Amino acid sequence: MLYKKGPIPLYFQIYLQMKQEITTGDRPPGSPIPTLKEMVEQTGISQGMIRKAFELLEMEGLIFKKPRTGTFVRESTKQVLWVPASSLMEIRERLLFDKVIHLSDGWEDAPNRLIDIFKTQDNVLKDGCIFKLHFLLISKEDDRRRNLSNLFVPLWRYNEVSLEGLRESPLKTVVNDRKIVKIRQIIRPWFCDSIASEHLQLPEGTPIFHRTLISFLADGRLLGVLEQLPTVYALERDIDIM
Repeated sequence: MLYKKGPIPLYFQIYLQMKQEITTGDRPPGSPIPTLKEMVEQTGISQGMIRKAFELLEMEGLIFKKPRTGTFVRESTKQVLWVPASSLMEIRERLLFDKVIHLSDGWEDAPNRLIDIFKTQDNVLKDGCIFKLHFLLISKEDDRRRNLSNLFVPLWRYNEVSLEGLRESPLKTVVNDRKIVKIRQIIRPWFCDSIASEHLQLPEGTPIFHRTLISFLADGRLLGVLEQLPTVYALERDIDIM
């Protein structure tokens, strides 16, 4: 259903609707996509709007054009279902085997959300700033599976480790330290902004998830805060009924 008077552009509604049909299997791999003319007849929307929606689907790798034949759903689309991790070992297995691309790092004004997280902690900020590493994780199995990440490191931890070590293995700080006793995982709905769009190779405005991992030591100190935007479309978890 399209909402012609709603705030979301019609082409983006069509894109989201068709993406959902593809990722849930309603449009299986290899199946044909209606032509522009057929879509206009089905939706009452202009060809320009339909074409723009198709361009987004093609850019995301969900459909492809076959010369003189038509447009089809790709045989292999992105991994779009994601099971939230239930253990530290599971988090390590998922994150530590991805390729790490360092984007930037430095001290920046601590945002309010982090001040709230660290408010009971000592020796965290440096003149009101916190150290942030900005990096991209890319799956070694499929480079379309990406994870745009920010790691916030408290001052005391920054003073304990080398900057080169942080840059080369940023995830070691929050998921692979032997002193970690607990990780709090927070998952929120999010939208892909212009920066995330560039690195995740998703259209700007695409619904995604925002995940926060907060690592705790036995003495109650926070080892770090990791914020991530993964290229996933839905969450999935099995529930065993005893």
